[in-house]
Amino acid sequence: MTKDKVHPILGIGFGPANLSLAVALEELGRLHEVHFIERSPGFQWQDEQLLPGADIQNNPFRDLVMQRNQDSPHTFIKYLASRGMLTDYLHLNTKFPLRREYAGYLAWVAESFAPSVDYRQSATALSLVDDADGGELFCVETREGRRYLGETVIVGIGRSPRIPSAFHHALGRTVFHSARYLSSIKALAHEDVRVAVVGASQSAIEIVLDLLERPNVRQVTSLHRGIGFRLKDTSPYSRQVFLPEFVDYFHPLPTATKRRLREELRSINYAACDQDVIDRLVGVQREYELTGSDRLRLLPFTEVTEVATAAPGGPHRLTVRDINHFTAEDIDADVVILATGFKDFGTGAGDERYHPLLEGVAHRLPLDDDGVPVVDRDYSISLKASATAPRPLKVYLNGLCEASHGMGDAGALAMLSARSSDVTESLLLLRDADAPRHRPAERVLQ
Repeated sequence: MTKDKVHPILGIGFGPANLSLAVALEELGRLHEVHFIERSPGFQWQDEQLLPGADIQNNPFRDLVMQRNQDSPHTFIKYLASRGMLTDYLHLNTKFPLRREYAGYLAWVAESFAPSVDYRQSATALSLVDDADGGELFCVETREGRRYLGETVIVGIGRSPRIPSAFHHALGRTVFHSARYLSSIKALAHEDVRVAVVGASQSAIEIVLDLLERPNVRQVTSLHRGIGFRLKDTSPYSRQVFLPEFVDYFHPLPTATKRRLREELRSINYAACDQDVIDRLVGVQREYELTGSDRLRLLPFTEVTEVATAAPGGPHRLTVRDINHFTAEDIDADVVILATGFKDFGTGAGDERYHPLLEGVAHRLPLDDDGVPVVDRDYSISLKASATAPRPLKVYLNGLCEASHGMGDAGALAMLSARSSDVTESLLLLRDADAPRHRPAERVLQ
């Protein structure tokens, strides 16, 4: 007879969002109730975007825990002090730390929680199974053949990459999303290539600059639907979207109002870049213009309408169209990089109604008028009760709720501490209210 351990709280994914949750649970002496699974071989954060000179665009002291607990051993300041780097960091007088340095901080914190994580476990399915007590449990299956049971599930695996429809059939070794950038471009290091970069975001401009430093890249073509790389709105008034108070304001709004407001505030986080990288690229562009080089091509007001993939080893032919004049031309590129962002929950072009991992419980998701799951203020979805298992079950979405909670949930580091506090408070209220039914962490399902 097989026996499966039942975890009171099961976390899927162990990036910054669920790491911050682990910190919050540890503070309350409840870390023993949670277990995480993570597909990577060890903790990693933006490994594919650790480019030279790239920073985090976030005040480093709005870290995993500082806003909630300044005495925590898991703050960025404690990390610097533990490495003997605090004085050196302060001496830099820099606004934002390098992305590589912040990745080191997050990995340092994650080391403390290694016993609570099973790495190299990639979740492929989430479903419901009957409990011996007459209730239900969540069941997570992994690509590696493991099965995990949990009373409550926290999904913290990040949003799905947004792939424009013209590229769906072409994805592969030489057509890939920016989430796979470094490993994919390094695999092509010995090939002489022309590269097309689609998108006008911070990641897009960082990738363009990085490509121009690579000797095997013969030409870079940067394509944008807008006028080009625009300056990010960094006003303190605009950046209130990254405060907990804005979540309280945003969450109760009607869906249509949320869509309008998000579009109005788009330049705070999307299709916009920091001044320093814009200045760098303008300087590089001017150098090429002065020498008559065509190594860098910028094509504004342009969209890709068709992709014809050549024979193996040949270029991809992109048919591009000016979105204002509707004139078209063909561009050949050996490599295409899609810096096109990530999907939101919704019904718009490029959206998804819910994360694919939720497909196995889709029949129990409460939906709004658009057919999108209803996410409560505490970042949870309360599954519809069944006739045989009336006890309510919740799925928490940790870092997936931009459409319902606002831009602070768009992978922003600034909201980690506040969001983990909200989720932890809700989690423990749920568990403590149902304490007679809860089982010790070591109980097994027979």
